[in-house]
Amino acid sequence: MTASAEDRLTDLARGWGEAGDRRAIFADCYLVMTGRVHDAIAAEDFVDGAWVSRLLDRFADYYFDAVVAHGSADTPVPCPAVWAGAFDACADPRCHPLRALLLGINAHINHDLALALADLLADWHELDEPTRAARHADHEHVNEIIQATTDEVQREVVARYAPETAILDTVLGPVDEWVFGAVVESFRGQVWIDAMTLVTVPADEREESVLRVGRRAEQVAAVLTFGRSTR
Repeated sequence: MTASAEDRLTDLARGWGEAGDRRAIFADCYLVMTGRVHDAIAAEDFVDGAWVSRLLDRFADYYFDAVVAHGSADTPVPCPAVWAGAFDACADPRCHPLRALLLGINAHINHDLALALADLLADWHELDEPTRAARHADHEHVNEIIQATTDEVQREVVARYAPETAILDTVLGPVDEWVFGAVVESFRGQVWIDAMTLVTVPADEREESVLRVGRRAEQVAAVLTFGRSTR
């Protein structure tokens, strides 16, 4: 994510946070986790840090496009249904902050990341096997960074919106971080499969494959919103 994109995300998180808008919790989480990926790029922890950096930028584009499109009839592309549902849920005071966060993570990973990966892997047919392996390895390394950052996100971000999670963290120790990280990692595992489908499917079948990615993300969101809790 470029500095300008990071500034834009910071502004969104601050503005939403000051307004009591639950969309801020995902934006704050996104900032923390993206920052840790940038740290890993700077430390040369990836096989191809430049490629990962481009992926972060394209990934962010999908999020910002959804933010702009939500509630607007003037955008050329409508807000994806999974994002519209996540944003609408954040306006409901009965939606627990953890659920708001997971809805954002689901939309951004299960929908946006699959499309962003496919964009950055458009040259898949031209890549040799070592380069393909490197792309997959870098994708997997992001999983490891997310797992390692989960405790920081819970301590620095989630606890500000849902103080009771600090008690949960004390009681469960690393167990709750492991569960949260495992959920996100399972999302990303499916994402690679979806991206591979998008880059290998015949051109006349790609649109349906994109729709299928969206429908799967919506199904996950439906599970997350079942029986909303109140604070």
